[in-house]
Amino acid sequence: MRRLRWLVLAAAVGCNRSAPAPAGAASPADPGPVKVKVASPKRQPLQWVIEQPGTVEPFEVTPLVAKFPAYVKALAPDPTGAQLPGGPPPVVDIGSEVAAGQLLATLDIPELDAEAAERTATVARATAEQKQAELERGVADAQVAAAEAMVKDAEAGSVRADADVVRWKAELDQVNAQIMGGVADAQTRNVYTRNLDSAKAAKAEAEAKVATAKAMVLERVARKARVEADIEAAAARVKVAQADAARVESLRSYATISAPFPGVVTARNVNTRTFVQPTSGPLFTVARVDVLRVFADIPEVNADKAGPGAPAVVRVPALAGREYPGTVTRTARSLSPESRTLRVEVDVVNADRALAPGTYAVVQIRASAADALVLPNACVLAADETHYAFLVEDGKAVKYRVQLGRSDAGSIQVFGRRKATLTSGPWAPFTGSEQVVDGNLGALADGTAVALPTPSPAP
Repeated sequence: MRRLRWLVLAAAVGCNRSAPAPAGAASPADPGPVKVKVASPKRQPLQWVIEQPGTVEPFEVTPLVAKFPAYVKALAPDPTGAQLPGGPPPVVDIGSEVAAGQLLATLDIPELDAEAAERTATVARATAEQKQAELERGVADAQVAAAEAMVKDAEAGSVRADADVVRWKAELDQVNAQIMGGVADAQTRNVYTRNLDSAKAAKAEAEAKVATAKAMVLERVARKARVEADIEAAAARVKVAQADAARVESLRSYATISAPFPGVVTARNVNTRTFVQPTSGPLFTVARVDVLRVFADIPEVNADKAGPGAPAVVRVPALAGREYPGTVTRTARSLSPESRTLRVEVDVVNADRALAPGTYAVVQIRASAADALVLPNACVLAADETHYAFLVEDGKAVKYRVQLGRSDAGSIQVFGRRKATLTSGPWAPFTGSEQVVDGNLGALADGTAVALPTPSPAP
């Protein structure tokens, strides 16, 4: 019985075996080479739009803080502000449009007021001392003139004394001659001798007066010089006092909080009689919104086309796609090492204030290359965080890693290529003679046999 069961099982197995193919039978059909289209790089102008998200910011934002500890004396009125029912007149608040220099609030700093009054009094005193010194200069001038007149009088007296000495000497000589001739007597000679001695004494006295008068002139001139020095010192004290008063007055100017430029108040953090100090934080924040800055980060591959002066458009989806034309105003001139992007800025005029800071925007920068070497987009395959292309070489599709540039609607710029099997080495530039597979790249592998389409016969 067991033997019969084994024979039945063997027969069943034999029935399921495939019969061997007869000698000379045909094998399954070989698909043959993959038919592909090819394209060659060609040079042509390339235009594209660099589009990146933008950040809208005010042109300027200034937080206004207190320089000195003080109490808020009053908030400035805002005629255009919202009026509360039965409440006080509206004051400057968030949303208030302000002009450059417009008053926002006043602070109460009595210490500076008292110091300013003291400095004003010091200026008045120094000015009075300067005037007094100038009056003393007039007295000194008069004294010098009087001393010089005394010198002249003394010199005139000395001249008269010299004349008297000469006259009486001549008279005495004449009398001595007469005595020798027996005409005059000795008594007469004695009279003339006494007169000559008196004239000589008068001459000595006159010369002493001249010396005294000249010494007085020197003393008065020295006094005048001292007065001049006193005047200069008084003038210097006036300038010092005025500078000190101006310093205190400039400090008092910090008691008024004013708008630094035309803009909008975006924050108000104080009320009347609030005590503030430099560490309290900003009292107000003012933003300039008539011109806005729109920042965008441009990828490294397009950074050289986003320099200052490049035409740009800022599109705002929230405003029904409204566009603000402009140009790239300035750039960071340095790429971020983290993102490999270039920060650029486009300034836009916001005359109607429709565009608010913080709004989402898209920055579009129009760029072009006059002589770019391009391939159709279908020639490039993105995979493994890089890009590949298949070049037809000796009837096979050879896979290359490619360096890409910019792209437009249908073309992409190419620079260099390197076989995909290589992980390093130089990049061979595209020359324009390559045959690059165009389309259906996912059906190919490195080394796949390919066939080019047969060209249609000429009519």
